Amino acid sequence: MLSCSGLVSRACLSVVSLILAGCYTGLSGANDESGPPPPPPPPPGSNGPLGVPEVTPLELDALSPDPAPGGVAFDLHLTGAGFTRSSVVVVAGQELPTTFVSGGELHAHSGPRKRGDYPVFVRRDGEESLPLTLAVDRSAPRILVPAQVEVDEDTEVGLAIDVVDVADPAALRVHLLGLPPGATWDEPTRRFSFTPDFTQGGDTWTVTVLAHDGESRVETTFDVVVHDTIRPPAPEIVDTEFLDGSGYVRYTLSQWTDDYLDSPGYAGRAFTAKVMVPLEVPPEGVPVRVGLHGFATANPGGTGSASEIRISPHDPDNTYWWGYATSLPEDPPAAGGAAPDYTVRRILHLVEYVLRNYPEADPARVHIYGSSMGGAGAMVIGLLRARHFAYVDARLGQAIARNHRPGRITQLSGWWGEPELDLDGGGGLPAWDHMDLTRALVESSEARDQFLFLKHGKDDPTIHFGAAVLPSARTGESFYAALQHQRVGHFAVWDEGGHGIADPVLGDGWWTGSWSPIHGDEATLRRDRAFPAFTASSLDDDPGVGAGNGKQDWSDNAGFAGDVDVAGDTGWEGAVAGAIGRFLRWDGASVVDTVDRLQFALRVHAGDGANPPAAGYPSKGDLVLADLPAYVDVTPRRAQAFRCRPGERITWAFGKARGEVVAGPDGSVTIPALPLTDTWTTLVLRRSLAVITASH
Repeated sequence: MLSCSGLVSRACLSVVSLILAGCYTGLSGANDESGPPPPPPPPPGSNGPLGVPEVTPLELDALSPDPAPGGVAFDLHLTGAGFTRSSVVVVAGQELPTTFVSGGELHAHSGPRKRGDYPVFVRRDGEESLPLTLAVDRSAPRILVPAQVEVDEDTEVGLAIDVVDVADPAALRVHLLGLPPGATWDEPTRRFSFTPDFTQGGDTWTVTVLAHDGESRVETTFDVVVHDTIRPPAPEIVDTEFLDGSGYVRYTLSQWTDDYLDSPGYAGRAFTAKVMVPLEVPPEGVPVRVGLHGFATANPGGTGSASEIRISPHDPDNTYWWGYATSLPEDPPAAGGAAPDYTVRRILHLVEYVLRNYPEADPARVHIYGSSMGGAGAMVIGLLRARHFAYVDARLGQAIARNHRPGRITQLSGWWGEPELDLDGGGGLPAWDHMDLTRALVESSEARDQFLFLKHGKDDPTIHFGAAVLPSARTGESFYAALQHQRVGHFAVWDEGGHGIADPVLGDGWWTGSWSPIHGDEATLRRDRAFPAFTASSLDDDPGVGAGNGKQDWSDNAGFAGDVDVAGDTGWEGAVAGAIGRFLRWDGASVVDTVDRLQFALRVHAGDGANPPAAGYPSKGDLVLADLPAYVDVTPRRAQAFRCRPGERITWAFGKARGEVVAGPDGSVTIPALPLTDTWTTLVLRRSLAVITASH
């Protein structure tokens, strides 16, 4: 046997070559007369011709990792035999980028895959191994969103959110949390939409996207950045008053206008406003109240409070807190023109100023109040710009602009143009129709999420009771009816009072002894907190439908109003005095609002009060006369996380009662006829798996 050891010489290599070639006859060079020696055994692993090793049979022994992680890219390791540099790993019919490590090992790279079982084999020069099964486990969805969305003020931005690698597309839910105020999320189309107004520039919101496919739940975020592109002049403090014993300081401001806060012909003038700020502020901050004055008020209010910041704007032109034609003052309003909401903008500009300059101001507890012209303004601003306000307190206000009495229509036509001219109030909608708040409730989910307190008088000759009970020519519904039909949170009262004159029998403030929705412990309203809207309560009184009862003739100015000093002479049919939504409470501290669960503690507040002063009148204070339970429809509003998609089934529990409801076309759900007693009982809503076609 030939042996070469140590350094292999050229001669030794030659000998080896000859042996392998089968032509070496010995060291002497003589031929072996017995014939050629048998060929050497083939190299291991080869059964082919001498010198041409046969390729090892292609085999696949194992895969790693198995199971592979779902929803993310991964490297697949294969062991077996017969691998060459031409070998390719094939998963579910797809060739993967493959790295040759050795004849017994390959590496391949796979993109993210859904959970499931996949056939895997190795392909080599047209030959394929027997497959193995690769299990892909825990295939979480992947959410595809940009890191940042940028938008200018008064400009719409839309973002379609894509979710891939979903185990069961039919079970996929996608929720958005932390939306900017005024932004919307349409889950069926998976579209985020936002049109920031001019007060939201310079702010950034981080939105969380949560996707759940029935098995895996994943989250990611994106930032919404609003560029500050509209910059009206900042208000200037021109006077500061520390009022002894008042508990607050009063600032007088000059609010200078530009052509965003004013028509071009008026721009450059200044309006006076006042801001009252408490001297002592709790750690949690204080609410902010915007107070709107009535018609023909010479100066903005200046009364403050030690428990909240108060903003008192001024509308000396009596624009009803809306705005006016762009052509003014040079030219009167004319067909084809526009009447933007300049006055509304000035109010929001003051709110922005306070929130940015007084850190003690709580942006989640801004509310708006007004009476008469101020009541109409509070409703208009509080509903059309609901993203900024937690609560609306509106008294003696007209909710449908085209229903104003003739004299007021004439006065307002000088600002907005005559109703038939249809001056554009924004977005192509006539200004007069912007201020039809029954329309706003139908068309705006932002408006439907508002809560309102309302007060009207049946003997009010100035803004008569028709403001609440006469229908809109546009929608066919009265304001009271629209609030009920659209399931909007409200507490409405009426009596036989006049325009700022108390009811001759009940007096003022008879409807409650405890209602404090911003400052109270039980029913604290916040812009960022869900609340239950109560409608169709068995405790509700009958306001009538706007018809007469025969006691008064109809007047275009006063409706069916009687003499405010004479009890029982009102010409409006229905209860002479009463309320809708009275006695109904929820505990703000009890609210739980997640994507899976929503709950509130509810009750009838049966407290102290007095019996009715005469037959046909309601009780005073918090005295409940009806037997309990009261049956009430409950619609969650302003939910931050527990938003439903149309047709979604929602299960609910309330004490021993159980049921299921279906979300309507706007995603709202209403639990009908809940039995409320004077004991706190928690309403709990949870999601079901099924979704059906919304039928209502």
